[in-house]
Amino acid sequence: NRYRSIFQHSPLGVLHFDEHGHITDCNHKLLEILDVNRAQLIGYRMLSRSADVGVATAVREALAKGTGYYEGTYCLPNASEGTPLRAFFNGVHSVSNDMVGGVAIIEDFTERKRSEAIIYRQAFYDALTDLPNRRLFIERMVTLCNAAQAEMQSGLLMFLDMDRFKLINDTWGHATGDDLLVQVARRLEGCLCEGDMAARLSGDEFVLLALFNEVDEQTLEARAEAYMRTVQQVLSQPYRLANRDVEVTPSMGYTCFMVAACEHEEVLKQADIAMYRAKTEGRARLCRFQPWMREAMH
Repeated sequence: NRYRSIFQHSPLGVLHFDEHGHITDCNHKLLEILDVNRAQLIGYRMLSRSADVGVATAVREALAKGTGYYEGTYCLPNASEGTPLRAFFNGVHSVSNDMVGGVAIIEDFTERKRSEAIIYRQAFYDALTDLPNRRLFIERMVTLCNAAQAEMQSGLLMFLDMDRFKLINDTWGHATGDDLLVQVARRLEGCLCEGDMAARLSGDEFVLLALFNEVDEQTLEARAEAYMRTVQQVLSQPYRLANRDVEVTPSMGYTCFMVAACEHEEVLKQADIAMYRAKTEGRARLCRFQPWMREAMH
């Protein structure tokens, strides 16, 4: 009676299974976690071919070794969506020490997964524009430059900021400035191809990473310039701010690089120098990094 009371009122899901992996009993909490009725669960064979592979592995380990563990998004056959959970499986022996089945304790991970997703979003994405932030972008660059590439790959890195953004922010207010940044972010996203990334580094400073398969220098430069001209055209269209159309131009600098031989800090520095050059040349410019720009900046 004490065990049945614990079984029925446990804050965790509990199920019993026999030596063939059939579910023989379960408590109400498990039905609540999986959002199923009792008839759907009792008799279900966790070792069938249609069963979850991870759960089947945990059940086999419990029956063979005494314990098994599962963590993941569990989905019953024909279910519309799965449930994040973890489960501890334990084998049960008879008085004569024969394995007669087992018991599993199941914990719902839905809230934990949701909290983890929120924490990840807050850590790696910009709260205003919903673009990746500096931290995530730098991690992407480091991973890219350190990866062992199966084939040669090239890319471009672009830095941009919006000309006279501070003037707009100070005269029309931060809400209008924020509206401009969000519009820039959406336009940048619209320019991306598969595998590219746009991020907001800080203030009105954005960055764009694009990857290509071209390894010939001239072909890469032509591809990169065409890409940047398209981005420049998209970002240079008037913005709707404070119920009026306002022309706000971007200053853009970019550099081309070979992925297999890149150093992420050097690539970032080159793109930054090119953007600085674009601003010093009168704003609303697009500049590709050249080695002489470094000396000119110094």
